[in-house]
Amino acid sequence: MQDNPYTRIVAKLARALRLFAVHWELTYRCNATCAHCYLDVLPPHADPGELTTAEANHLLDQIAALGALHVTFSGGEILVRRDFFEIAEHARRKRLAVRLMTNGILITPPVADRIAALHPTAVEISLYGADAATHDAITRHPRSFELTLRAFHLLRARGVRLVMKTPLMRENIRQLHALRERATDAGAIFQSDATITAKDTGDATPLKHRLTYADLVEFLRAEINAHDPASRGESARACGIGLSSMMIDPYGNVFPCVQTRISAGNVRTQSLKKIWGASPVLREMRALTWSALPICRACKLKPLCPRCHGIARAESGDLRAPAAINCRAALARRQVLIEKEMLPPDVPIPAHLKEEKF
Repeated sequence: MQDNPYTRIVAKLARALRLFAVHWELTYRCNATCAHCYLDVLPPHADPGELTTAEANHLLDQIAALGALHVTFSGGEILVRRDFFEIAEHARRKRLAVRLMTNGILITPPVADRIAALHPTAVEISLYGADAATHDAITRHPRSFELTLRAFHLLRARGVRLVMKTPLMRENIRQLHALRERATDAGAIFQSDATITAKDTGDATPLKHRLTYADLVEFLRAEINAHDPASRGESARACGIGLSSMMIDPYGNVFPCVQTRISAGNVRTQSLKKIWGASPVLREMRALTWSALPICRACKLKPLCPRCHGIARAESGDLRAPAAINCRAALARRQVLIEKEMLPPDVPIPAHLKEEKF
């Protein structure tokens, strides 16, 4: 992890088990049905029993009382909630920094005005292709490419900090350069991620969009340069799960993170303070150091591995098992770093991966 004042603050809060950030999926309703989505989204006008406006605002009071500083609102599509701005404005009144994740389709000039008035730390908008044919085929929403680019334009004109997010898939990997140019033209920071997972229900359909191993290697060849560290270095933990952040779903269920869907409690029946301080699930997550992972703890590729406990559980039912997608990423990074002479050629392939076919 890059060492800067922000990361030092987060690390200090994690050591003290202080809640710093909350990722809140406000709704699973959406006006798109993206082919790769890990959620089984609901239609925009469904009535699924989400937290009410009053419940949401009370939850924000609890988040602020615990000393948290940051809330990310995502969905589904956050703007299909008619009370979205009531909730977001209450978060700002509680002096919480907010970050918004949206597909941008519903952002018109009046909506852009209200978003700008929130002074969000950033608005993250997904773009799945450099052209309408690619993007709209993934969202399965006509004109979504046009409307998403409009959202970037409207928010940029209002001085909002923008992030263009692209999950890398077989459909768009050859457009990576063009997507970066789209981000530059939109005045946005470009972020890509090659992690495509199964649905939370276990449906593996999204995995057909996942990059091949050859695609991943080719991507890393372009991404890794001599200025990149050859590894992340040794650390006691694969991630900071349960230490300073949590995830909340539209119905008040609290989870350790977006990927780890094991309920630590529900805010309709327990206070957030009690869940954060006493949940056995969060206590278990906090104990997940490398030493608690029977196979991964001895793996020589640990410093190259984007290990995710939640993905491991989704793949195998075991939080402590290796996650094949993470192993594949570590192997691809090993190959490219050796090619670029940033690692010695004799860095071993761990025994548990020698027979894997990616």
